[in-house]
Amino acid sequence: MKLAIFKTLLTGALCALVAMPVMAQEDELKGLAGYIDFGDLSATYGDPKISINIGGTLLQFVGAMAEESDSEASQIMSQLKGVRVFGYPITNDPTVAKEKFGEVKSTLRTKGWEPVVQVNEDDEQVLIYMKMDGQSMEGMTVMTVDEEEVMFINIIGKLDPKELGRIMDNFDIDIDDAIEVD
Repeated sequence: MKLAIFKTLLTGALCALVAMPVMAQEDELKGLAGYIDFGDLSATYGDPKISINIGGTLLQFVGAMAEESDSEASQIMSQLKGVRVFGYPITNDPTVAKEKFGEVKSTLRTKGWEPVVQVNEDDEQVLIYMKMDGQSMEGMTVMTVDEEEVMFINIIGKLDPKELGRIMDNFDIDIDDAIEVD
């Protein structure tokens, strides 16, 4: 009996320790110009199918690891402050996902983000917004929604738009599929 209580307490403590850096990373990113809050759709659709939340410290580590094999990618990574990706499968009514999509779109416009790509099909929407500071980009957001899933991508930090593909490849994110139009 005491062993079961000990295991439960140990498991709880380990979970809290693992969650603290993730929450700290999220808090670290919230004050940055390129950050956008997508909200949470877990109550409606369950846990995200995709969930990536990488802060500056981990990006610096990944950049340092890539320096020897790909110095250009390492340089790009050193300019980033965070990469966040959330994708939810739509298991029932897509109304909640489409409403959240609209809310985030409205927030982006209110906060001075510039629309770069907007695709409105009957059953799919794709939006790409950039947060600019003069000639440099401070953030990029890609959002897609259809009848099967909703996807939110937020890249935070200084980024040359020409280098976007290289960054997405490093995180194994296929942005071409996210913005594919039939």
